[in-house]
Amino acid sequence: MALSHPSAERRKTRIGLKVVHQHRMGGEVSERVSDLVFADGKPHALIEWINIGGVRTPLYTCELDKTKLEPASDAKAVFYYAGVTTDPRFNFGVG
Repeated sequence: MALSHPSAERRKTRIGLKVVHQHRMGGEVSERVSDLVFADGKPHALIEWINIGGVRTPLYTCELDKTKLEPASDAKAVFYYAGVTTDPRFNFGVG
C-alpha cells in the first residue's frame, strides 16, 4: 500500500545526528544546530537543504575539523563543535 504523502511521512521519522556550532554569516556569529553527516570519513554540517522534486537534498555544507567535534554528554546523537563555521554564501571575494 503506497502512502498518499510519502514526503510528509519521511519528515516525521527522520532522526539523525546534529551538531551545535558557532556559525559566521558575514560579520555576525551565532550559535546554530545543523544536521551532521560523514562523507568519506569527514564530518560536515549541513546548513541548508533544498527540495528538488520531492527529494530533500543538501544545498550548503561546511566541512568540520573532526578534532574539534565532541559528542554531547547530555544528549544522544548530538555533537558540539569547538570551532567556528563560515557560511559559504558569504565567502565570495575571498582568496
